[in-house]
Amino acid sequence: MRRNARALILIVVILAICTVTLSVKKIHFNNFERGSDAPLGLSLGLDLQGGSHLVYQAALKDPDTGLPKAVTSDQMASLVRTIERRINSSGLGEPIIQILGEDRLLVQLPGVRDPGRAKTLIGETARLEFKHRDLNVPPEELDIFTGQDVISISAEDVTTSGVPVGDLKLEGSATSTPDAVTYPAIIIEFTDTASRQFYDVVLELQESYLKSMNATLRGDLLPADSLELNFEGQDSLRFNVTGNLIMPIATSTKYIVYMPVDSTDLDYGVSTEETKSKLGVSPKVTFLLKRGSSDEDIGLTGDDLANAYASQHQTSGAPIVNIEFNSDGTKLFGELTTKIVATQERTGIRDQIAIILDGDELIAPVVTTPITAGTAIIQGADFTLERVRDLALLLESGRLPIPIELIQERDVDAMLGADSLAKSVLAGGTGLILVLLFMTLYYRVPGFVASLALILYAGMVLSIFKLIPITLTLSGVAAAILSIGMAVDANILIFERMKDELRAGRTMLSAINIGFNRAWPAIRDGNVSTLITCAILFWFSDQLGATIVQGFAVTLAVGVIISMFSAIVISRTMLRILALSPLSKKIKLFMP
Repeated sequence: MRRNARALILIVVILAICTVTLSVKKIHFNNFERGSDAPLGLSLGLDLQGGSHLVYQAALKDPDTGLPKAVTSDQMASLVRTIERRINSSGLGEPIIQILGEDRLLVQLPGVRDPGRAKTLIGETARLEFKHRDLNVPPEELDIFTGQDVISISAEDVTTSGVPVGDLKLEGSATSTPDAVTYPAIIIEFTDTASRQFYDVVLELQESYLKSMNATLRGDLLPADSLELNFEGQDSLRFNVTGNLIMPIATSTKYIVYMPVDSTDLDYGVSTEETKSKLGVSPKVTFLLKRGSSDEDIGLTGDDLANAYASQHQTSGAPIVNIEFNSDGTKLFGELTTKIVATQERTGIRDQIAIILDGDELIAPVVTTPITAGTAIIQGADFTLERVRDLALLLESGRLPIPIELIQERDVDAMLGADSLAKSVLAGGTGLILVLLFMTLYYRVPGFVASLALILYAGMVLSIFKLIPITLTLSGVAAAILSIGMAVDANILIFERMKDELRAGRTMLSAINIGFNRAWPAIRDGNVSTLITCAILFWFSDQLGATIVQGFAVTLAVGVIISMFSAIVISRTMLRILALSPLSKKIKLFMP
């Protein structure tokens, strides 16, 4: 009885875990996260919930001739592993990746809501570079805007509802209409040719300003380019403006340059009247373009990076990215960080390390101390677990094994997936109900016990699918339904053995024990044979890239293992408890 009590407690605990697991769609426990918005929080495949369907073509070329070059099977296999690692680690879900022919790759992303992020992570051939970002760049004179290029210069008060910054928008900024404000400004009129040239400069300044503001919103530091204007008239006047303080006047060659209101060593904060007085009658102007930063190539690339991974700061718990360099990278990185810290001590200006992937900046961290050991951490005020995971992936996988290009992109309609899911649920539910009715009507009390065990079995299977997690596709649902039949088969073998022992005059408890013991070798051999078949299917599908067959094999294997536990532990325990009850005296209830 004590053994039955322990088994019964185990069954109750399993029932409670299954109930909690399936009653909550999304599970969050420390760093353990499982579940989705799908029914029961299960991970559903592309054919059940829709998603993105991407096909890539290998674009390997001969470096000498520039002609297309054949790819090897090893290169394609390496490409699959790299993309699979990127997507799995990003939290986008479990991808379905399959090699098509010799040089094409099918990537399916079930339920993905951000295909742009997925394509970024998959990426084309990437060039990862670490550059020295110098924040103390000498100004350069724009001599094309001197002399006769400038027709007129005047000072005016300009009323506007906010200083525009072109067609660019700040990330996450809301659209609003500020109140009208009057600013002191200088109106500069150019010749037609100079006006077009100055317009290009203004656009560049505005783009730099927006990049600087967006970096500030992210918690990064990226100084904006600025234009220093030096006026020589009745008196000298000079000030700096960023791209947000220059605006072309429509259908003319005139530009409004708003006067900054800050007070520094330059002539900021002067009134319009003071400006007119300083400009005089025929002022001259020269322009100095001051870059906010300049990136210097130091030869440190992704080839020098040994490892990058996301973690949390030991003290604050904030998300961070850990990076480790190889021997060459350690030397270059040490020299760079030492130079940056020395520059800061000498000038007070703290340069940055710009990390650039395919020409696009990933992040530009600052340096607080020389790093000569080859290991460092990157942290940021806006860092989230998702962002540090993505950064680590992009850093570590800066270069794909071979270049690829996207040749086909298709979104699978979620309605089609919902229809397939509904039909799958209907088929599975109908099959389960029919099996329960058959077992109960034919085997009576043992059949009813087997039905209860089968319901708990279904709960355990679904819970394991959710916790591992296993992505369910149509083939996986078919395997799950098949495993129900395997579970029933084990119970039938046991009940038939029990029936023989009862007819031979055994007591109920003895018949149950002997029935289970004699049925076990057949159950074991049958299920082990199925597991071996599943292993063979999994291996071949893994070699051939047949992910549908692979999903079928995994789902069936899990179902078979749980079915053995269900028959040997759950059904056996409940029958033993019934054998000790008054119900055991009614033998007819235990025999068909």
